[in-house]
Amino acid sequence: MKFLYSGYTDTGTVRKVNQDSLVIKSTKAGKETILLAAVCDGVGGLSRGEQASRKAVLELSSWFDYELSGIFHTSHPESLLYYRCRQLLENINQEIYQDGLRRGILSGTTLSMLLLWNGQYLVGHVGDSRIYQIGCQTKQITSDHSWVAREVALGHMSMEEAKKDQRRNIILKCIGAEPEVNPDIILGKVQKPSVFLLCTDGFWHEIKPWEWMGYFSPQRIQREEDLKNGLLSGVSLVKKRGETDNITVVGVKVEAFF
Repeated sequence: MKFLYSGYTDTGTVRKVNQDSLVIKSTKAGKETILLAAVCDGVGGLSRGEQASRKAVLELSSWFDYELSGIFHTSHPESLLYYRCRQLLENINQEIYQDGLRRGILSGTTLSMLLLWNGQYLVGHVGDSRIYQIGCQTKQITSDHSWVAREVALGHMSMEEAKKDQRRNIILKCIGAEPEVNPDIILGKVQKPSVFLLCTDGFWHEIKPWEWMGYFSPQRIQREEDLKNGLLSGVSLVKKRGETDNITVVGVKVEAFF
């Protein structure tokens, strides 16, 4: 596979500290190109969320550098990836939780990671950051671990009510706040053509998924510069609409399959 990718993070309009973090890395395993992208958002209301989110992306980056290529030299990398991704997020959760205990604080972060290789993707997810696949239409791959998402699923409120509810920032699950976590691990096939979008809630609160086709449709993204401009334009739009939170977004276009 061949990729175009770019990422951008912004402190919003009122925040002094950016609690968001991101990572984008690619490597070769034989003839195969593998790409990792992830966004993390330190949980508001908990201590040192910026440190938790940075710790999470550093651990993801280290895993990618030192273990991932070895997995792709095994006979069944998909099964091992699924297992190791779950184990990795559980380990990151434990490290952040134990570090908080030593410091006498409670800390946490959302985490949404994407691996791409050989026409396939693997997603690891905890919290309310999101991952979308944009092709002929926009598909949200992840599910929010939030109070309003649960209420919508239970039929207690509509999607429109959830968007306006003052409790929309309350999340039910994150990395680091509890001794154990149960992450969502998702395997899927990459559509051709596709753009993947990873974003923290500061990005998706004030923009509708159908609007992203104007910025991130595969036909529109022909160069890395197009992707960068789409990210900047999207961030500018949500800030004009009143978003004050940290805003982080990563775009990845799958250009070719080999």
